[in-house]
Amino acid sequence: MATFRKLKSGNWQARVSKDGKEFSIGTYRTKKEAEIEAGKVEERIYYGQALNDRNMLFEEVAKEWLYDYKKSNVKESTFEQLEVIVRLHILPFFNNKRIMKIRRTEIKRWINEFGEKEEGIAKYSFGSRLKYLSVLKSIFHYAVHELEVLEKNPADRLKVPVQDSVANKKETKYYSLSELNKLLEYMKAYKHQRFHDYQLYYMLMYFLSQTGLRISETLALRWSDIEDNKITIERQTRRSENNELLLTTLKNTSSYRTIGLQDELVRELKKFKLKQNELIIGSQKFHKNVDGIIFQNYSGNYLTPSIVRETIQKYCKKAGVEYKGTHGFRHTHAVLLLESGASIKFVSQRLGHKSIKTTADTYLDITEKIEEDELKKFASYTSMKF
Repeated sequence: MATFRKLKSGNWQARVSKDGKEFSIGTYRTKKEAEIEAGKVEERIYYGQALNDRNMLFEEVAKEWLYDYKKSNVKESTFEQLEVIVRLHILPFFNNKRIMKIRRTEIKRWINEFGEKEEGIAKYSFGSRLKYLSVLKSIFHYAVHELEVLEKNPADRLKVPVQDSVANKKETKYYSLSELNKLLEYMKAYKHQRFHDYQLYYMLMYFLSQTGLRISETLALRWSDIEDNKITIERQTRRSENNELLLTTLKNTSSYRTIGLQDELVRELKKFKLKQNELIIGSQKFHKNVDGIIFQNYSGNYLTPSIVRETIQKYCKKAGVEYKGTHGFRHTHAVLLLESGASIKFVSQRLGHKSIKTTADTYLDITEKIEEDELKKFASYTSMKF
């Protein structure tokens, strides 16, 4: 028979008996909630179901979730990201706590700490905090449904504060059409110190702005991926902990796609390929990449994202254009497509987004021109004709 006790805090503690021993199953806001949870536990005891160790530390649960469950079910790159999140952002706060003693108030405090501001800017981005909370929820879900050491998930339905998501949308950086043209004009005239006519970074920036591909997808592209005026995206690059190149699968199933290329871009790519082949044949210091990639350096190697970022940042400074990051070209492509009248569905599919909602949430409210054009269409349609 379960027993219930009202604590000084106003919460109710529930205790159940098994094999002549009484133990607590937790504290709850109301007696009714405590009775419901105690009933669930007593039912499991009645039917002989195992009640696992409720004294497990959070660290034990998190590591079992990570190494015994996640490691065999996700890509290596995803596992590495999860390991970093657990080690650096979750365990320092929860590791030595008994998992059944962790309360929603503690989790809220943990979320808020990541959102604390330094010089007016949050220590961690909204996207990072969403990811950390998602991982924590998954660990608790594992404790409830796999280990059965909890009756309910204390992080269930918790969210990162809504006002942070609004602020996050303003952080999306993209190049205006005039900024993009200014940067590309500078790069078109720029001469490489060693190979003057090998316009690697002009071609890379132009390609990114015209396709919206992720930098990891772009650096893995091969000439064989292009057929007529279409290009197929089916792999990406990443670096191991030892900075070794790895070719891996894409982010999700939607990332595997074939997109069309504008005629002007196709012509530029053909000229770039011709120059690349001329240098491979005519210069002993220019080597061919064994995989036949498009954006190789003169040593025949893959470019690394870190070197690309540093180099583009340097060129932006010389061109007098604010550096918006390599992902800025992807945002630029999406915004310019929408401003030109492309449908949100087309943009979503072209970017390889998992859902149209991702595209809409990211782009529809960051450019005034879209709203102005849509209002003009509405005004034209509804205006009275005399």
